[in-house]
Amino acid sequence: MKFARKVLLAVPLIDNMGDMLNGVKGMDFLKDSEVHLVTVFNTINYAVGLGEFPLVYPVIEDREKIETAIITKLNALKKEILPEAIVDKSVSHCLFGENVKETFCDFAKEVKADTVIVATRRKRDFFESSFAHYVTKHLDSDIIIIKKHD
Repeated sequence: MKFARKVLLAVPLIDNMGDMLNGVKGMDFLKDSEVHLVTVFNTINYAVGLGEFPLVYPVIEDREKIETAIITKLNALKKEILPEAIVDKSVSHCLFGENVKETFCDFAKEVKADTVIVATRRKRDFFESSFAHYVTKHLDSDIIIIKKHD
């Protein structure tokens, strides 16, 4: 089994995305990989008390605009964080789901990713709700965790 044939890079929707993921630039093994930058936009289902039909936010009509904006951001981010040789070969994805962690893991299984790269903070708060922890627990893929140092 070859390491890192298909790599998923989990990209958080935060202001300092580039800072969190700047360690990826030095990963030279990625030049031989199929790299996917993946962001999951959290949807909210208002199913209670609003009549017969549930209301899901964002509504379908707004999702296309949100997806376009996020893909544009991811494409700009690629140039900043990926090794130069793979910027044009990488693919950006914007997924929608009520459970961000589960949606990401389902996508990783669907595309048969063998390696996942996740950025995380160095220190966690009182509750352990880490995205990296969830991914490690629910995927059979190799996991590379990048810790942001303050």
